[in-house]
Amino acid sequence: MARLPNDRDTHLTPEEIVGEALRQFDEGKAEASIRSLAAALRVAPSAIYHHFGSRGEIIERCVERVWLEAMDELLSIEPRPLEADPADVLVTTGVATRRAWLRHVHLSPYLAASPEMSDFTHNAFLLMGNLFTRMGLDDEQGGVAFHAYSTFMIGSVLFGAGRQAADERLARDGRPARAGAGSADPTRQTLEAMTNISSTDPDRDERLFEEGLRRLVASLTGP
Repeated sequence: MARLPNDRDTHLTPEEIVGEALRQFDEGKAEASIRSLAAALRVAPSAIYHHFGSRGEIIERCVERVWLEAMDELLSIEPRPLEADPADVLVTTGVATRRAWLRHVHLSPYLAASPEMSDFTHNAFLLMGNLFTRMGLDDEQGGVAFHAYSTFMIGSVLFGAGRQAADERLARDGRPARAGAGSADPTRQTLEAMTNISSTDPDRDERLFEEGLRRLVASLTGP
């Protein structure tokens, strides 16, 4: 039986490594490295490499874990997505995805990386295909609809997460909080307010995202 590393009373597991990596990303001070993971888990770097061939593999597992969080969020809202109205499920999927990724904003730059074709990815594509088929969109139409849907959803997530992460970093660097709209023009004030809404009014921000996504989904089957 292998000896336990110093200062540990359990053997290191892949899940423990991924959990620590995600914690370090969420902390936002620096991206998780093999060295920082080994130090936090009280093991030698070789113990990390025993489970993962590279830092990139760890990040891929972190990304998959957040997508699983999004799936859990979806199922908590709509337990039977294959039986519910497909347009509603697409909207709920977008909301669930956005909630999950806004909890992990510092990992979000990796969200749109080409996914490894795991069981989870395979099942996610099957779900999307089922939803578009039930909306009457087959083959090329379904592909075009998926492109429009995923571009809107992921783009919104990246914008919201990027803005939140940037505000956190700038605040740590001593940038003063924004006082609000600086223009006298009402339209310009509204636009400026909307750029800050993810931090000033996150509930309304989510409602606006949901409304926009619902309009987009409705347009997918239009003329």
